[in-house]
Amino acid sequence: MWKVVIGTAAFTIPASVTLFDLCGYVAKVEGSSMQPALNPPDWKKSDYVLLNRWGIRQYNFQRGEIVCLTCPSNPGQKIIKRIIGLEGDTIKTPGYRSRFVTVPQGHCWVEGDHHGLSLDSNVFGPVALGLINARASHVVWPPRRWQRLAPTDVDNRLSRKHGRKTHGQNNFAAISTDEDDEEAENLTLNSDVSYSKPNNLLSVKG
Repeated sequence: MWKVVIGTAAFTIPASVTLFDLCGYVAKVEGSSMQPALNPPDWKKSDYVLLNRWGIRQYNFQRGEIVCLTCPSNPGQKIIKRIIGLEGDTIKTPGYRSRFVTVPQGHCWVEGDHHGLSLDSNVFGPVALGLINARASHVVWPPRRWQRLAPTDVDNRLSRKHGRKTHGQNNFAAISTDEDDEEAENLTLNSDVSYSKPNNLLSVKG
């Protein structure tokens, strides 16, 4: 009897870990940096979101979507932010050391929706795509907060016009520049980021 139980547990636990690692999991959102999209101020309870890992396996990201990533300044912490720009985009920054930043290859620019209360790219700069762990696809709890987290329009944060293509696709649409681009800070960063498989954390920092 005990051999059967131990054998079942020995199979079930690794299978569950593999499922979480490949497909996704539900996590509690802590903090106020993603308000009002997550943890809105008129709600006393924290949001729980579905983090989809399967959908990012090809590194196809879109401007305006919410993602979970490893914090560049604190690798032991997972944070949840919105993608504002992808590689090649020139971003109008609200609080970075340069007014304009051009996102280098293999990176993105992430921010919290609640500016001033967010630890994001305005603090640590562009983020390597390899640090993104999952895409936040839905709010699943509390029940009255259930909703799909669709990407929002962030074009007003770009200093030049881009075609609406997701990262990972070739043949990007042509772009037109304006005089703001001359002030852009072009960053050269190492895009070869090594990262380990994320733990099945139950919370992410907003």
